Amino acid sequence: APTAVPPIPAANIDWPPQVVYASPAPGEESLLNGAITIRFDQPMNRDSVEKAFLIEPIGGASGLQAIGGSFSWPRDDTVIFTPAAALERQQRYQVQIMETAIGLTGKALAAAISLQMETVGYLEVSQVIPADGTTNAQVDSAITVLFNRPVVPIVTTAQQDSWPHPLQFEPPVTGRGEWTSSSIYRFIPDEPLDGDAAYSVTIAAGLEDVTGGVLAAGHSWSFRTAGPRVISSQPANRASQVDPTQPITLTFNMPMNTAVTQSAVQLQPATAVDYQWSDNDRVLTLIPRQQLRMGQEYRLAVSTSARSANGGAALEQEYAATFNTPAMPAVLSTNPANERTADRYAYGITIRFASPMDMATLEDAIRIQPEPPRRPHYFFSDYDNSLYVNFELTRSAEYVVTVPGTAADPYGNTLGSDYTFRFNTPPHLPLVSLNLPQYISQLTRSHPSDVIVAHRNVSRLDAELHDAGLPITRLLNQYSVNEIAGSGEPLRSWNIPVETALNQVGQTTLSLADGGVLPNGVYLLTVRAPENPRDDRWWQNQINLIIVADTNLVVKEEYGAVHVWATDLATGQPVSGRRLTFFNRNGRQVGGNIFTDNNGFATLADYFPSAVHGEGLNGALVISNEPGENGFGVGASVWNPDATPWRFGLPTAWNDEPERFAYLFTDRPIYRPGDR
Repeated sequence: APTAVPPIPAANIDWPPQVVYASPAPGEESLLNGAITIRFDQPMNRDSVEKAFLIEPIGGASGLQAIGGSFSWPRDDTVIFTPAAALERQQRYQVQIMETAIGLTGKALAAAISLQMETVGYLEVSQVIPADGTTNAQVDSAITVLFNRPVVPIVTTAQQDSWPHPLQFEPPVTGRGEWTSSSIYRFIPDEPLDGDAAYSVTIAAGLEDVTGGVLAAGHSWSFRTAGPRVISSQPANRASQVDPTQPITLTFNMPMNTAVTQSAVQLQPATAVDYQWSDNDRVLTLIPRQQLRMGQEYRLAVSTSARSANGGAALEQEYAATFNTPAMPAVLSTNPANERTADRYAYGITIRFASPMDMATLEDAIRIQPEPPRRPHYFFSDYDNSLYVNFELTRSAEYVVTVPGTAADPYGNTLGSDYTFRFNTPPHLPLVSLNLPQYISQLTRSHPSDVIVAHRNVSRLDAELHDAGLPITRLLNQYSVNEIAGSGEPLRSWNIPVETALNQVGQTTLSLADGGVLPNGVYLLTVRAPENPRDDRWWQNQINLIIVADTNLVVKEEYGAVHVWATDLATGQPVSGRRLTFFNRNGRQVGGNIFTDNNGFATLADYFPSAVHGEGLNGALVISNEPGENGFGVGASVWNPDATPWRFGLPTAWNDEPERFAYLFTDRPIYRPGDR
């Protein structure tokens, strides 16, 4: 009931009466002899309310009429109706108070009040486990019944002795039943049920729930337990390289007759074993008295003569599984293969065995000639029984590798005799590479325009020098330089024979201006050798854009501006009066005729990259003066020849700098003027 509050004095009320509380509430079931309580928001004329009150069944059921009863008034705003006779079970009722009901102020209801209620229903079985008709119920499963309404109050297990235990079994089953909740009953047999047996369970009519509802008709269902079968075996069916010393296990779905089942088990080829049972006679372990044969296929079978422990049901069908033990130790293959040449990119050797091997008999026991400069690392893969010996192969060498006959598997079987294989290694890859930064380089006019070329295992250097003009987009996207092909007649070309010992690296100086200095400008230098595949240019520095200049430009880009600092390449001093031209990442000119000040600085202030703020900057390129002029220089904000902030332990981010804040705690809550 709601909290009892004093009724409002009639003198303060000037509105029609309204219902503020009703019991039973909507959706709440009413007891068959339950009272109906209605509270108004003001004192009522009792006689008018009682005459306006009506309760009748809904649905027109035969013999149902308006319900009589008595009224009581615990206070002037609350009426309680008590039926003269018990209400019908599982019946809906309409409760009405007509407009003729009036309050003590004389005001009538603004509209008739209509409420609906329903009495408690019948007790029913909602679900059973195992379900009716089940044919493969587990013999150790509990039998569970779920009712549609509470049957017992919630109590501890120790207090359940007085509550009903409603299940009756045929054939009889002993066990322990418990109410796991007020509406769920679970029965646990003392012993597993018989295998492949039929059971019926009955709940007699008349079981009563906590509201007085009864089970109108008895409820029965039946199920059949599963027959005995093998759930799994270890080793698993078709397992390979099975440890010949490990026990063999069979797991059944129910307790088995140990003696009969043991006689039904066969292991072929015939092997003497000892038997052990566990897990309440569900798991049978076969322990071979001697190690299983190596390289042998075994067949494990259980015939249908095996029987369950309870009921003596036969195994549903014969069970059979096969497995293989490892072969005797042997070398199946090597990489590099015997009498072959190793792959050009090979590193170390791989030896594949016929069986698992004991690493203690292999590590540091394999003899390798020529001896590796450092101790190799050994890795054994159980997946394919391969041993990887990791070491750097000497180029253009003949190797002899010997696996000792003492190499053994984990079971004590040895290789028996040494296994030796030989292979050759190829020479190093042909190499031609400019001794310059990758992609884009800058040469000062203060020194001769000479470039060193590193080479190995090649017969000739073929080089060309082209005037590249001002390839703006290439200068902004340095990784595209490898895609440039020189066009037109080269300014210079070279075909230089070279002679170096096999696998030795040589150096040849390429003088781009015959010992002099190239004019200011941008040049494309390419170098190759007849032995070089074309794809080598992607990992060897064979194509380079060379900027010959007397001015160095440092370019820094930010949102809305590009800053430039110009210095003289010969002296390192800032230079003024350099005319700057600005280009964006797309190669479009975005500023020009901006000159450096006395400090060598200049800024393009109205530069707006196309990138959205916070998503990264696009890049800017700046040209000082023109190619061929004094004061020429090129710089880009995207050049970073590995001089990035993280190399110096400096964190970077492209997003906006976060707002800084801090929490301060004082040593006392109040300070007075002059306190420190």
